[in-house]
Amino acid sequence: MATGAILYSVLVQLFKRPPVRSLLRRLPLKALQVSRPEALKGTSSPKAGGKPQKLLSRLEVEEAFKAQSWQRQGFDFFATLLTSKDRVYPCVYAAKGFKAQEHVYTFLSSPDPSAPANVKQIAAALLDYLPRSRQLGPNTSLVIIAPPEAQTLPDTEYNLQFWSLLKALTALDPQTWPENIPQETDTEGWCFCFAGEPCFMAVLTPAHQNRRSRHAPTVCIAIQPKWIFDILFSTPQKREGALKKVRSLVEDFDDIPLSPDLGNYGEKGKLETRQYFLLDRNESSVCPFRNLKA
Repeated sequence: MATGAILYSVLVQLFKRPPVRSLLRRLPLKALQVSRPEALKGTSSPKAGGKPQKLLSRLEVEEAFKAQSWQRQGFDFFATLLTSKDRVYPCVYAAKGFKAQEHVYTFLSSPDPSAPANVKQIAAALLDYLPRSRQLGPNTSLVIIAPPEAQTLPDTEYNLQFWSLLKALTALDPQTWPENIPQETDTEGWCFCFAGEPCFMAVLTPAHQNRRSRHAPTVCIAIQPKWIFDILFSTPQKREGALKKVRSLVEDFDDIPLSPDLGNYGEKGKLETRQYFLLDRNESSVCPFRNLKA
């Protein structure tokens, strides 16, 4: 999902190939929708809006929230997305991380991730997560799940919320920006950094209906430290292994051609600003800030 960078090495190659329709029936998106807020009043995330939340493991999420809570429904959708046998998610490494319980979770107090309380919560989560991410495993992610909202917004509005979140997070970063990472978002080599750690992100939203690999019934952001890709692509053999595992799954997952903004991981001419948030059509998303620190 959210681990979209794993797909870089296969997407360009697949983009050159004629589309292949799967003979398998697709699982309808409506089958896995989260209830709207009016059906879930009175349910809130632990310590939402108060002291920083403890990041939750998979087992802790299952123990903390009842089946009909929005938190559990959002988590269950994410779990089904990664582990469904009927509609196999292209990033098998995300599924590995989930099954190995290497992911940690936090649940926001309102739908807009750029709301001030949510920004503070996510900043605290990153400060907790990033220093110990290597201890969690090679396929780890911080998964941020927002509550459902009354009406789905356009994908461009979710894109603006996402970048507003990143700009606000940068203002709360206790460390200086890494010297080897450019600060201009329209520059090759730029990536989001927090607490000195380069990160990759994938955003899923309710507005994504065609690009099914980026669909979730509520806003969901998966954050990964980029050291995990150094491990996955450390040798040509490992890179080729990723190609073989993912290639057969990508073509049949989305109901839209592959995004031209995706390419080989680290490929020259590709900007990460266009890869974190993919639109639900093959047009490039826009980062509204040239420099998050300005």
